[in-house]
Amino acid sequence: MPLRNVRSLALFSLFSLAGLAAFGCDDLHEFETTRGTVFRGEVVGSDSAPEQSSFIRTGFSSHTRMELEFDPEATGVDAESDENREEGAPGRVHTFTCPSNQSDCKADDGTTGPFDHARLEPIENLTHDALSEYTFPGFGRLKNYIFNVRFETAPEDGAAIARNATLFLSLMDTGKVEVRAISPSVLTADGQAVRFPALFGVFILGRQSR
Repeated sequence: MPLRNVRSLALFSLFSLAGLAAFGCDDLHEFETTRGTVFRGEVVGSDSAPEQSSFIRTGFSSHTRMELEFDPEATGVDAESDENREEGAPGRVHTFTCPSNQSDCKADDGTTGPFDHARLEPIENLTHDALSEYTFPGFGRLKNYIFNVRFETAPEDGAAIARNATLFLSLMDTGKVEVRAISPSVLTADGQAVRFPALFGVFILGRQSR
């Protein structure tokens, strides 16, 4: 690797660590939502027709909104236990679209998207792997997480199909939360065609009242 690239990588790591230290690991509790607040935002790439995908969005309708309930201190909790499944630790994620004649709406007034108050499920083994310390190019990310999310796709005919998604969640020094949601497509029984599209969406969420 060229010396210049090594120096750049070293500086990036140094500034990232310095930023996190300045903010303070204990201050991540500032990202905890209460009963009266959620993190809410619209999927990136919503400048096309509702059912038309974009280069950075697929499987989510244009203008899909996401609401996130989150508790940073519960991210190490084993979500596989029955008790924590009831608690919903360390949070939940919900997607919806507003009626076509409304530019904004509450979640209860919208049409539910792929995630219906789905629980964020920590991946226990990640705590023992370097992937738990992943980051992105650039600055501003205080902490990154990876969660599993279970959801269902209900066809017009037949039983609902159980699916899984991976969420990459970043706490930003601006007080916002970035969420990247990824899930593979569902194929037909013969595996020759796509029955339901893959999911890929980037959401920029800000704290709002419910």
